[in-house]
Amino acid sequence: MLTALFIQKILSIPTVQLLVHALKLSKELRELCGFKRVPHPSQFSRFKSIFLKDLENFFNNLVNLTEPICQAINPSLSNILIADTTGFQPYVRENNPKFFDSLYRNIKKFSKSNPDFDAHSYACSKMPKFAHSNPDAKFSYINGHYCYSIKATILTNGLGIIQHISFYDDDSLDVNTAKSAAESKDLYDSKTLIPSLKEFFNLHPNFSYRYFLGDAGFDSFDNYKYLFSKLGIIPIIPINPRNSKNLPQPTFNSDGIPTCPRDPSLKMSYDGIVREKGRATRIKWLCPMSKKVRLNGKTTYILQCDNPCTPSKCGRIFYTTLDIDFRKNTVVPRNSKKWSKLYEKRPIIEKSISLLKSSIAVDSFKLINTRSIKADVFLGAITQHIGLIITAKLGTFEHPLSLKKLLA
Repeated sequence: MLTALFIQKILSIPTVQLLVHALKLSKELRELCGFKRVPHPSQFSRFKSIFLKDLENFFNNLVNLTEPICQAINPSLSNILIADTTGFQPYVRENNPKFFDSLYRNIKKFSKSNPDFDAHSYACSKMPKFAHSNPDAKFSYINGHYCYSIKATILTNGLGIIQHISFYDDDSLDVNTAKSAAESKDLYDSKTLIPSLKEFFNLHPNFSYRYFLGDAGFDSFDNYKYLFSKLGIIPIIPINPRNSKNLPQPTFNSDGIPTCPRDPSLKMSYDGIVREKGRATRIKWLCPMSKKVRLNGKTTYILQCDNPCTPSKCGRIFYTTLDIDFRKNTVVPRNSKKWSKLYEKRPIIEKSISLLKSSIAVDSFKLINTRSIKADVFLGAITQHIGLIITAKLGTFEHPLSLKKLLA
């Protein structure tokens, strides 16, 4: 069964039905797989669902096996760890473009009388939070478009070889407070990195890396601190403009209390401790001209300031943490030649994810069941490592990611 599924990935056969037809037509393929008779398509689905955990363990063991090969191919690239998030789309009706178009057209009919009404944003807000046939497929913003997907964080080395795959549920990460789809994606990126790294190094405690590369979505204080202080890895992450608001910054008085950006004599008010999953504990400070009150059973803020430094209705809110310079004062200065040269390697993870979805055909299998989708993702990553082992045996290291060139 495994051999047949690897053949499906290597040859980019999009469906199990086509794989079954190919096995029936080819005696050589049947003999290679050890089949006396070709299994029914449902047997392949049951196999993936039943042995999901075994496939994950198989992949993790292959990562240990191929690490010396990666070091032999290019030691410097093998000492780079890269992360990115992606989503795998089940074959559900909500992922059909007609589903959204129908809702959008109906809303546009009712908004003709109001030219200022944003029908597209309203239509997005009315989309269901998860797919009806698979609640694990959440409404997501992936690669510049909305879809229903099962999200994952992928780790690769500088060669693009997949090192770890983590699947997480959006609900457990509390990203629903985001004001936009792009901000929601940034929150997901920033909050999933540390759990993914913990999983990875628990599985591979002897692995070590010199640099970490990630896009601006991973730009958060907690990620910098964990990477540099806990793991001893130098982070190469661009500043996220959404995390860098052009607001006047509070100063601190002699007691270490932040003060109003416009009037240093006004001390900001202590507003409690903020504890969020996946983030360091922070102290919340409130604008000195803002008061927290209870109205109609709800907590709200009343701002009494003639010259506010922010358009927020509650006034300026500021958070303090320990070691606040981890993010700004990076070991490798941003936009230096060394920083730019290292960051140029980051797109290799996007190529690896693209190959996983297209060449190995994970995204074209038309699967609905979550376990089958996850099993297919692990099978695709396993196929990549098997290709790397074959590459090492043949001594051809020019294209370690390309199974097609290896076959040619």
